[in-house]
Amino acid sequence: MSENTIKALIFIQNWGDKKHLINELNKDKNVISLFHIMGRYSYLLDVNFDDKAQLEQWINKYKSMELPSGVPVLKDIQTQKIIRVFKQKENFSLEDYEKMKDKYHFFMIIKAPHHGEKLIDAMKGEDSVYSTLHIQGYNALIAEVITNSQENFLKFLEQLKDIQSIQQIDILEVLHVDKYRNQVLDNVGNLVYPDKDIREIYIL
Repeated sequence: MSENTIKALIFIQNWGDKKHLINELNKDKNVISLFHIMGRYSYLLDVNFDDKAQLEQWINKYKSMELPSGVPVLKDIQTQKIIRVFKQKENFSLEDYEKMKDKYHFFMIIKAPHHGEKLIDAMKGEDSVYSTLHIQGYNALIAEVITNSQENFLKFLEQLKDIQSIQQIDILEVLHVDKYRNQVLDNVGNLVYPDKDIREIYIL
């Protein structure tokens, strides 16, 4: 992998019928994972690009995409470069997400410009936190949480309130995982694996 490779998270908000957009994103080799989320944005994408020029071409492609009515498919798009990975899932697949549909699944955006060891240790030590990344732009961490009990999650949030470096926590609930590490489900629900090994390029 090139040193110039850009690893990022992209948040998009779309209009109207999502079928064409999802089909394009599922086929897109730059999109490693695709999460349907609640909140201001509709989808969270785990992406990578060879360089800034490829990223710019990708953004222009999706910004120019239109519905049959002529309305742009995307209402808003925001790119957050990944600065550092503190915690990451291993040996995890789209099939694992399918088995965990009944669990509570969230992303937390933790605004903590001066996040220290106490916050990072809290993320690493919490079993319900599966991934923790430092992202550019928000000057924040983003953490993926999967838990059996919403009550346990709320207790963990209360613990985080004691960490003074945290300014704000936003919760983005995951509605569905459409694509994960280039794996998608076909029309009959069978797991389709990528043609090549991409373990080195995923982040979430």
